[in-house]
Order: sequence, then C-alpha cells, then structure tokens
Amino acid sequence: MPINRTIILADDLTGANDTAIQFVNRGLSALVITHPERFSLASYKNYEVIAVSTNSRGMSADDAYNAVRETIRKGKTANGDFFYKKIDSVLRGNPGGELAAVMDEIDISLAIAAPSFPANQSILAHGKLSSGAGVVDAVQVFSAGMNRKVESIPLEEIRRGEANTVNYIMDRHAGGVSVFLADAVNEADLELVYRSSMRLGKPSVLAGAAAFANHIAASMENSAGKPSRPVDLVALRNNGPSLVIAGTRQGETAAQVTTLSRILSIPIIRFKVDWIIEDKISEAISEAFDEVVWQMRRKQDMCIIAVESMFKSAILAGDVARTETEAECGVISGALGALTRKVLDAFDFSVMLCTGGDTSLGVCSSLGIAGIQPVAEIYPGIPIGKIIGGPHEGRYIITKSGRFGNNRSLLEITRYLGINGNKGETL
Repeated sequence: MPINRTIILADDLTGANDTAIQFVNRGLSALVITHPERFSLASYKNYEVIAVSTNSRGMSADDAYNAVRETIRKGKTANGDFFYKKIDSVLRGNPGGELAAVMDEIDISLAIAAPSFPANQSILAHGKLSSGAGVVDAVQVFSAGMNRKVESIPLEEIRRGEANTVNYIMDRHAGGVSVFLADAVNEADLELVYRSSMRLGKPSVLAGAAAFANHIAASMENSAGKPSRPVDLVALRNNGPSLVIAGTRQGETAAQVTTLSRILSIPIIRFKVDWIIEDKISEAISEAFDEVVWQMRRKQDMCIIAVESMFKSAILAGDVARTETEAECGVISGALGALTRKVLDAFDFSVMLCTGGDTSLGVCSSLGIAGIQPVAEIYPGIPIGKIIGGPHEGRYIITKSGRFGNNRSLLEITRYLGINGNKGETL
C-alpha cells in the first residue's frame, strides 16, 4: 500500500476529475470517487492519488464544513497522507469554510491557496479573482467563510523569489494571518508559489484549482523518478456513437453546444426543465427519449441532449440562463441521470460527455458508477476517464465544468473522438 498518498478533496465531481488528471499526466495512478459515503482508503489501496467529491458545493456553509471533515476522517491513515483542497476556479460553493474544515481536522494553522487557472482564464491579482464570470474579491469570500485572518500575497512579492515569498508569509503569519491567497497570472507564478510553500519549514495546507495541483504533481513525478506516461489518444478514440449530456446553465456551455450543433449539423434534443419543475418528470424523459430514438435511427455518430433552460434567453459567457433553486437543480440532475440510463440501455454509446458537476453526479448515480479512473486530458481541465462500477464499467466518460473552454472546445473534443458529424464545416 502506497504511503504519503495524495487525497484530493473537491466539492463537485468535475473538480475532482480535473484535478486528479494532473497527477495522471505525471505518471501517477489515480481514482476519482463519485460519492463520499463510499470513500474508504482500504478499498482503493493500489492508487497513489485518490480524489473524492464531497458533493458539497450546493450545501449550506455548516453542512459543507461537516461533509469535508467527515470525509477526511474516513481517509486519514497513520501514513501521513497529503490532503489537497480543491477550490473552484471562480470561487463557487463554500471555499473558505471547506478550507477551514481541512485545517481543523488535520490540525494545521497555516494554508496557502492559489485558485488561479490561467488556461481557463481565471486569474488572481491584488487579491481579486478575474474570470469570465466577472471579478470577485477572493479575500472577502474566504474571510466570510472562516474564523481566520485572510490576506493575499501580492504578485510583486512572489516574483521576487522563493526566499522573499517565504519571509513574507512567515512574517505575516507571525502577525496573525492564517490563510494566504497567492496572486498568480501565469503558470510560472503558480510554480513559484508551490516551491515557496515547500520551503516554509512549517506544515501548511495547500489549496487551489487544478492548475496549482499540476505543480504539486510535477514535484511528485520528479521526486519519485516517475516518467510521464504519454497516453495514446488514437487508441482511446471512440469507435461508436457518443452521447453529450449538457445540464449546466453556464453561458460558456450554451455557446459551445450551439457551435457544436451548427458546425456538425447535429440537432439538439432539448430536455424540458419546466416540465421537471412542474413534476412532469416521466413526460420529460419520455419525450426526450423518443427524440433520441428518432435521431439514432438516422445513424448519427453523436447525440446531444441539453437542458432547455440553457436556451431560454440570450446569455453571455459567465452568465446563467436561468436561476433554478438548489432543490430544483437536484431534481433536474436526477432526471437527466434517469434519461441517460434509459438511453444507454437502448443504444451502445461507448463514450459520454457530461457538462456540469451536478449533471455528472446525477449521471453517475443513475448508472451505478462508483469511480472514474482518469486516463487523459483532452483539453485543459477536461479529462476522459474509464468508468468503474455499474453495468457500463469499462466504457469512457468525459466530464467538463460548465464554464471551462471556449466556443470550440466541444468541437476539439469531437475531433479527439473522431466524430465528423453529418455535414457542414470541416474541423
């Protein structure tokens, strides 16, 4: 059994997946656990990295805090495992409270957080996080969720080098600061932050997006002498039709789905969210399934199902087409999962792509998927993995955060899958 295992704690499934793949890219073995209640290190002793989703993004602050602490209790061993707190790159959910839960449970009073994800346009500078979703005062967000003093580490201090950054952190920590949010506008900045954290001479909790985790993974690769394991993407290419389930209401995904449909001339099956909210779940599933049957009889090599609320109004990247309540989102995700199960029972889709953490979780729950073994990163933060557990074990699933990528990201994924569509533009 590996010691000093890395445990990734994410608040949703797509976050667990996009972080775990960073370690796989560096030659380490990893598994994503879809449900925290199934989390037991003894059951997954052959993996060097385990990512578990606490599925707590939509929880209250107190419930999220407790969910993280309980998950750590299940995962702690006597081997000194390393816990990494995955933070959403636009600070959704309860980032401060969940980081506090990690610090409390493993009894460490210092934390370094770097939520920047430059490849997906999330940048922390002057303590403010800028992304397609707007500008957020990160210090304020973290401070509101924890009873600790929070400050940013200015970029100019970081770029003066590791020794300077270490001195800056320890001086401010002596003055009562417990949580430091590190400015970073590119990968070189993130690497400096990580290298500085390793020179503190004091235990610290590390937190951030997948980009920061990549630098942790790089150090593990180097220290263990593990070569990166290049993945033969052609060998993994899908040999059958692919299923897209787009459940997020993020504007980025709406643009991506629309572009994909237009260029490949593949109709979008619109899942009637209004019917779900009106408790006409079986009717919504039946109507969508009938459309899938009609499309697949035309020998399509892709089927796209998207929530209708995504197209209710003109939306910009970073905006949301509709503001369903958390309870409604849960019902919608469950219904999408039930529809996906019915579709996969009827047709032989060897790869499915799910957008949004709630949607991915709903699909995994309905299909009895216990875990995902990340295999390759198709696009920054968008991995493909092998399904573990359930009747579709061994098939592949791609998970994508709703706001990741640009208008052509889904097209790039279809290129990887070898899908050309019916007609239209050449990829």
